[in-house]
Amino acid sequence: MLSSFTKVATKVDGKVDGKVDREARGKLVHVEKFRMRWADMDALGHMNNTVYLRCLEQARISWFDSMQVDYRTHAEGPVLGSIACRYRIPIVYPANLCITLYLGAARKSSFPLISEIYEESDPARIYATAEAMMVWINLKEGKSRPLPGWLRTLAELENS
Repeated sequence: MLSSFTKVATKVDGKVDGKVDREARGKLVHVEKFRMRWADMDALGHMNNTVYLRCLEQARISWFDSMQVDYRTHAEGPVLGSIACRYRIPIVYPANLCITLYLGAARKSSFPLISEIYEESDPARIYATAEAMMVWINLKEGKSRPLPGWLRTLAELENS
């Protein structure tokens, strides 16, 4: 029997009781902070859609940099295979943002990075969600390669 203090959560389509289920996204591996600039606005007075994608890109690159993924010196590395972004509410100036990266389950040569862009002072105010599918490739040949052991181990540790 449930007490009156027990909350039963209903999970539907990646949401719990209508809110984004962050645990379903994978494990948090990186948070990037970004201060919106005046020039980031479009004619409608909110952040231009391309700036959202640039924020997501910078968060991915910062995470790769933290793991010493160097495209200039390594023969292999991750590239963006696809990205989808859902714009939930407009971002208006001024805004201090956080961009999160959640590492999803690894596949043979790819792995998803699930992201949120939210207001730093109010993490429940989620402006956008995104999923980037990263593909590990041979940088000279441009062909996919199996994920390296260290990345597969990280994905397994993060998603266990």
